[in-house]
Amino acid sequence: MSDPTYAADSPVPSPGTAPGPTAGARSGSDGLSGRVGVAELVLTVLAFSAPVVVVSGFTPFIIGFGGVGAPVAWIVAMVVLLLFAVGYTTMTRYLPNPGAFYAYITAGLGRPLGLGSSFLAMLGYFLMAVGTYLFFGTTTQSFVVDTLNGPDLPWQLFSFLCLAATATLGYFRIDLSVKVLSIAMVGEILIVLIFDLAVLRDGGPEGRSLTPFTWDAFSSGEVGLSVLFAATCFLGFEATAVFREETRNPRRTIPVATYLAVLLIGVFYILATWLIIVAYGPSQAPDVAATNSVGMFPDAMESFVGMWARDVMLVLLVTSGFACLLSVQNILSRYCYSLGVDGALPRALGRVHPQHGSPYRASLAISTAILVAVLLFVGSDPGTTYGRLAGTGGFSVLVLVFITNAAVIVFFRRRRDIDDTNRWQTVVAPVLSFAGMAAILYLAITNFQLLTGGSTAEAATLQLIVWAVLVSGIVLGVVYRSLRPEVYARIGRQKAD
Repeated sequence: MSDPTYAADSPVPSPGTAPGPTAGARSGSDGLSGRVGVAELVLTVLAFSAPVVVVSGFTPFIIGFGGVGAPVAWIVAMVVLLLFAVGYTTMTRYLPNPGAFYAYITAGLGRPLGLGSSFLAMLGYFLMAVGTYLFFGTTTQSFVVDTLNGPDLPWQLFSFLCLAATATLGYFRIDLSVKVLSIAMVGEILIVLIFDLAVLRDGGPEGRSLTPFTWDAFSSGEVGLSVLFAATCFLGFEATAVFREETRNPRRTIPVATYLAVLLIGVFYILATWLIIVAYGPSQAPDVAATNSVGMFPDAMESFVGMWARDVMLVLLVTSGFACLLSVQNILSRYCYSLGVDGALPRALGRVHPQHGSPYRASLAISTAILVAVLLFVGSDPGTTYGRLAGTGGFSVLVLVFITNAAVIVFFRRRRDIDDTNRWQTVVAPVLSFAGMAAILYLAITNFQLLTGGSTAEAATLQLIVWAVLVSGIVLGVVYRSLRPEVYARIGRQKAD
């Protein structure tokens, strides 16, 4: 069966309609190019989640909320997102458009909401990038001074050096970034697995307790909040579809990489969280998370593996931040590129490097915008600002996952010509995921101040910005429909006839 391109506000094409070139994309040597396979794509999106940063920094936080039952919070979040992946990856078979959220929401819910969602995606990833640059600067400064006994240089210098490196790599073909990210990811995964094996071998003060996986343990903590924060740590898996044009056999690579990303992230964090609890003992772990969240994982690493492993982990905290920033640089560049191709942003941003096959102008524009934003925050407290920006960015992506889930349901209800799927793929799993994501998004909205930190007024302002960006994109889409119909026809990387 062919893969006709479809938009919610366009006529439904007949089953035999050929899709033509990838919707909205340049053909031949003018398009993005790359040979990214399943393993490389999985490692690329894993880099966005920054595994060592999550295990070291966020896991104690989740234990603090979820108590001994924190591993089950990861399981719940993983199940919801696996259900989301069912409809998301099934839709990939019938939507050859690149653009990820931008293309999927357009195809399911129409061009105005699709354009608004693309703006929200760029806002979310951009805020997370800026906040992470601040985190990287302070983390690297601390490592240089405290671990290497090096010079006490300003943290901003390390942030700018990192930005220069990601800007340079983002200019070239995706394959180069993938190689760098793969190396960084292997190191992060190995050091955490070494810790896991050491705790499994020796056991903790209360043995290898399975208490964290019991219902009583899970229900004894703040269930909703622990699941919310666990879900935010999965973000990045959805970016597999952003690289559609640069993968080998995207019809297979994107779905397989998406499932693997969710499963690997989930299993990795479930095991790490359980074994951190085992390392201290279920009766003591929640208290340690509350009183020593920063040192909880490093101290356990030193105790069970050795001082050398703690030092390696500190190095990997730095490389993890860099890998995350390189990953988000590539994601942002491709959203910006897609909007340039469609004409929703200046068309110059949709140009492809003739030699490297990269969205080099979009990448340079993103790097410049991040530089300006980091300069604006050089005088702020980096830790506080990181919390505000990363929390708001993560919330934005949660909103997009929820909207995309709705788009999947509507897409398959309208595509009556599709007859090679089953109800599990097009109805049951998407509806179950929609319910789960609705609950998570409700928790995020009602606990937005906790998600971002700061005062009630600051939280209200940040959330207002998120919804304002979404609405402004919708309004612009409506304007394009009246004043620039040729641009409107291409929104969502649609094929303009």
